[in-house]
Amino acid sequence: MAIGNVYNDEGGTGIEVGANTAQGLQIDDFTSLCNGEITRFTTSKDVTTGSLSVYLNGLKQRASQISIIDDRNFEFSTAPLTGDTLEAVYNTPTE
Repeated sequence: MAIGNVYNDEGGTGIEVGANTAQGLQIDDFTSLCNGEITRFTTSKDVTTGSLSVYLNGLKQRASQISIIDDRNFEFSTAPLTGDTLEAVYNTPTE
């Protein structure tokens, strides 16, 4: 990859603002729902099969640590605690 292609239009190396939709990549932040009680979380969009990555406190969770219920829901056996950070990164089906 040429160096010119490494940087986005904002000078960073991440996804450009507004590019998530164009690329089908979605990031959902569930941190505000972490309260020690909620175990099931619903993504804002449908998840392409096999593309869901869940990060708890910055650590990617293994498939054995979460249960994928359907194309919008995943679940922990133990609820994330208040103060934990929780994000889901996934691809959305192309239309």
